[in-house]
Amino acid sequence: MDQVRIGLIGAGLIGAAHSTTLKAIAEQFDGRLELAAVADPVATQREQFCERYGYRHAFASADELLRSHVNAVFICTPTKFHADLVRAATDRKLHIFCEKPLAMTYAEAVSMRDAAQRAGVITQIGLVLRFSAIYRVMQAQLAQPEMGAPMAVLFRDDQCFPIRGGHNTTWRKDRALTAGGTLVEHGVHDLDLATVLFGPIARLRAWQQNRAGHPGVEDYMAIELEFVSGLRAQLVNLWHNMLERNSNRRLEIFCERGFLASDHDMLGDIILQVGDGAEGRITPDEVLQRFEALLDRRDQRFRVWYGIPYLLQDLSFIEALLADRPATPDLAVGVEAQRLAAAVYHAAQTGEEVQVPRWVPE
Repeated sequence: MDQVRIGLIGAGLIGAAHSTTLKAIAEQFDGRLELAAVADPVATQREQFCERYGYRHAFASADELLRSHVNAVFICTPTKFHADLVRAATDRKLHIFCEKPLAMTYAEAVSMRDAAQRAGVITQIGLVLRFSAIYRVMQAQLAQPEMGAPMAVLFRDDQCFPIRGGHNTTWRKDRALTAGGTLVEHGVHDLDLATVLFGPIARLRAWQQNRAGHPGVEDYMAIELEFVSGLRAQLVNLWHNMLERNSNRRLEIFCERGFLASDHDMLGDIILQVGDGAEGRITPDEVLQRFEALLDRRDQRFRVWYGIPYLLQDLSFIEALLADRPATPDLAVGVEAQRLAAAVYHAAQTGEEVQVPRWVPE
């Protein structure tokens, strides 16, 4: 592909995050990336995106955008609209970046993956934690022989119920627009990351609560995971009501001879203790140094952005398009994340332990 012409659908918070990084990438790509069009039903939103990020055209509907001269789309709408937009994009042979979660249901997610595969288009799903400096460095540290095998994992993911503050829209409390609550709309990142760090999941149990009272939208999910390796992990996702508390993840990993922990999911410090030595810290600067070595990129134009996983995520997609090669993680990865989330909901609703490898949602 000589030039990527991006059409962004959904001029909201996540659309702005992608537009910020895409604009930065475009400035370094000598005309090979164009922010061609944005679509949003709110006129002030789409006009603001044109002014702020440099989109050349603005449309009131996604259909108008899909019929324009774009050749790749970023789907940044509420979850309900993902499936129709992906299928419409595949009908026009457009390459697709779709935000998570992929769909409202597992069956819908499978149909989206299959449509993209039939169309032969390049796809990527927005599981951004795969591009986090913190977690990539923790993963590399886990592989060091002096740590020993992982023994226990404690993972907490919390944020203010995302309908106010920075999340200035209310669609996430509306079960007609969202696939569920804190687990699928936010914790799907954590389920995916858990498989990246620790391998396939063998079985799980789960418990949920709904304190905010929005029907079908849980604000608490506790999950016990057992991996094929025998490792057990506890994951807690919650949406609370503390507006001034930053969205936060806390990951603790106990190994036979080592301990790792971090309160950051993008860039910060990592607590490390090995053997009989004292507890220490890998500083943010050292995290970046280690991450840069792991990336092993010859192209240094984006070095100052390595602490911003959204930049690396979008860059990965754009580079795949320009090189005409598969992107990763693709929609198939999104389907598996959707299956894991569905397994968690089944366990929470029935009280059953789910045998994950053989389980398929009805």
